[in-house]
Amino acid sequence: MKTVTPDGANEHNPLSADIHLLGDLLGQIIREQHGDAALALVEHVRLSAKARRAGDPGVLDDLMTLIANLDMPARQVLVKAFATFFQLINIAEDQQRIRVLRQREAAGRLDESIGDALRDLHIAGLSAAEMRVLLRRLRVRLVLTAHPSEAKRKEVLVKLRRIASLVAAGEDSALLPRERRVLEAALAEDIEELWQTRFTRAVRPAVRDEVDFGLYFLTSVVMDVAVDLMADLRDALTRLYPGEDWRDLPSVLTFASWMGGDRDGNPNVTPEVTLDTLDTLHKAARQTYLADIASLLDHLTQSVDEVPVSSLLRYSLPPEDAPGVRYPGEIYRQKMLSIQQRLMADGYATSEALLEDLLMVQDSLRQNRGQHAAAGALGRLIEKVRLFGLHLVSLEVRQDARLHVAALDALFRAYGVCDDYLGLPEEDKQALLTREIASRRPLFPPEPGLGAEVDGIIAMWRMVAQASRQHGPRVIDTVIASRTEAPSDMLAVLLCAAEVGVQDQVDLVPLFETIDDLRAAPDVMAALFENPVYRRYLGRRGMRQQIMLGYSDSNKDGGYFASNWNLYNAQRDLAVLCDAGGVLLELFHGRGGSIGRGGGPANRAILAQPPATMRGPMKITEQGEVIAYRYGNAAISRRHLHQVMHAALLAAGDRAAQEARPEWAAAMDVLAEEGRRAYRTLVYETPGFLDYWRQATPIELLSQLPIGSRPARRAPGGFGAIRAIPWVFSWMQSRAIIPSWYGIGTALAAFDARSSEAEAGTGGFALLQDMYREWPFFTVLVDNLELDLAKADMGIAALYADLVDGLAMRKGIFGAIQDEHARACTYVNRIIGQSRLLDHAPVIQASIERRNPYVDPLNFVQVVLMRELRDPELDPTARAARLELALSTVNGIAAGMKTTG
Repeated sequence: MKTVTPDGANEHNPLSADIHLLGDLLGQIIREQHGDAALALVEHVRLSAKARRAGDPGVLDDLMTLIANLDMPARQVLVKAFATFFQLINIAEDQQRIRVLRQREAAGRLDESIGDALRDLHIAGLSAAEMRVLLRRLRVRLVLTAHPSEAKRKEVLVKLRRIASLVAAGEDSALLPRERRVLEAALAEDIEELWQTRFTRAVRPAVRDEVDFGLYFLTSVVMDVAVDLMADLRDALTRLYPGEDWRDLPSVLTFASWMGGDRDGNPNVTPEVTLDTLDTLHKAARQTYLADIASLLDHLTQSVDEVPVSSLLRYSLPPEDAPGVRYPGEIYRQKMLSIQQRLMADGYATSEALLEDLLMVQDSLRQNRGQHAAAGALGRLIEKVRLFGLHLVSLEVRQDARLHVAALDALFRAYGVCDDYLGLPEEDKQALLTREIASRRPLFPPEPGLGAEVDGIIAMWRMVAQASRQHGPRVIDTVIASRTEAPSDMLAVLLCAAEVGVQDQVDLVPLFETIDDLRAAPDVMAALFENPVYRRYLGRRGMRQQIMLGYSDSNKDGGYFASNWNLYNAQRDLAVLCDAGGVLLELFHGRGGSIGRGGGPANRAILAQPPATMRGPMKITEQGEVIAYRYGNAAISRRHLHQVMHAALLAAGDRAAQEARPEWAAAMDVLAEEGRRAYRTLVYETPGFLDYWRQATPIELLSQLPIGSRPARRAPGGFGAIRAIPWVFSWMQSRAIIPSWYGIGTALAAFDARSSEAEAGTGGFALLQDMYREWPFFTVLVDNLELDLAKADMGIAALYADLVDGLAMRKGIFGAIQDEHARACTYVNRIIGQSRLLDHAPVIQASIERRNPYVDPLNFVQVVLMRELRDPELDPTARAARLELALSTVNGIAAGMKTTG
């Protein structure tokens, strides 16, 4: 076999042709680098994996024996081949998606776009004035976060982006044969470089590496795509409302980052690291703008001999005859040179000052027949500065609310305010904190000395104040208190903010994470809104309240149905509470990349929210590997942002989801409780389950791998201390993926039984089918669930289960997992009305089937490595080599599954 191309590739199909080309080139590189025997091994394993999928019963044992007997160099080639192929097939599939999107746009039928949403609102009767009000109210902020799930190196991402650009260039049907040969030679060059590059990091990344990772996407893709999106918005408005001036639009889409600011459970994010991150962001912003200004220096060559300039612009510069004046008569170039020199010297204290100079140039061009130059590259630069400022993104700070509480307990004890703050009833805590917030007496000591955790909280808040003084309040405008459980938690945060004088400059954000916390959230916020000092704080912040909801931990706590239904109820109840209290609600959705952590299509998730929750601004996290998938390619990024804004516009215009009917809500109450009970019975109550998890997934392996800067645990402790990200990550690697579906089959079966016996009073199983057809929330819930059920593979998961000690425990727990998966598949198919998962989504179905024979071998190798790494007699050198190869399997499986955690 000469290639690693899938069987049945059709060169007349563009996707198949791309896969064939990339597979051929990869096969060529493998042969050149390692010889014919290496390529033959890869092909043998691929064909064997495919035969296993076709039902050949003897293939699996032969494959596992083969892999166990391979030496490490042969295993490395095998893993590298399949991992690389997935990187390439992802590029081919992205290109196919772009191809289809372009075809639809050319045919005038591209839905889920900004233009599509504005057209619907216009048809619904929204006037230009009403549209302006909606746009002023609308604000979507996407928050980039670093997480242990991101397994790719930036260096690899750069190479993949170049390969993607070459594949896109191959779309040109006018390429001459010699040009196509040059293109394919360039592809071979890049694939060879990719083959010889480590996919994984040699050492655990520092926080600075994660900041650099985020900066790569911001500066190479996001900034330009965001500017394009604003242009698309402006163009669509101009077409729908001719005669209106839409040049100056509010920034409806902005970005923020947790990279360098998220210290929840990450001791590596120190105040010094956060300040260094702000400096890094500032330098990157200046470099980006300086590159644009250098280009404008070459373009804005208009001479006063040909066209006049505004007097304001002329008098902002030295006289023409002053010594050292360059570009005589070319006033625009002179001004751009002045801006360049001032920016290089870091002379702009604020982005507003930079904008003032740029707008002076633009206004002069508009006044003097230079409207195209004003709207072109200069207009793009102005838009970029408006959107991203002098620090690119606002940095958000997150810290555990319990650390704030513990710090105040120590401070109160040290100053004789209260001997046991932690032991006070909640009402007394609130009363004490209310008095302290109103007090003018300093609380933080001048020098540290109360212990590392207390000193750390004080240093964090002093850093926030220092950043505000040095760079302005925009650079850190949000402080999030994770694990918020009571009103006193937020009053404690407000006290700390007031102590350093930033209470009027930052949004203080509670993060409700567990099922119980979500249920308590409306009562917590109601108590805060009634508290006089908190009410005054809200008044100074424009009566606006951010509230963050955690999708990951609530799912880990109660399973998929319970998490999503309690999130829905919390959003609805918080919206009602805020409306009644005159508070503008800004919901912050802490979504992850995988279905078990709130992942899935962002636009459908927005449209499935309860009505009234989008009357204010909205925030969504972009976590882990999602950043690379959504922002590694400009065309994919543009599509993603259009879909997000399409949904946000419709939701803000009250054109989105309907409220749950009483019978729907009653059905969800049953499903959530039954699903929660089944999930917790397995995860929290089954004896030995944690041991099973540690042995039947690579969780212990993952904790040793240099993937993220943050530990897998928030703090020492049991299962509760484990982060949701590695919890989901480990099950995704083993292909069981239980966080996103376990308990669903039992819940649906229980509902079916109750309905059949007329005990539930909810209209029978047909009600669920009606809900799926008519209620966007339930449609999204089931469709996302179906995807992970389809990705889960009990045959592969069984190989991991075989690693578990104790036959009875292994059979009991894995048997329960198998049965629940089968049950869930049966009921989901009944709800959708199909015989096989994803029959209604054949493109996704085909993608999974295409990938399986390539993901499977990586799982086979990972299982063999896990077994070997548990050998206590394995020498350190061999252990290190196997650990490194195991990380490569993690990377490859993540690419094959298109998600990690």
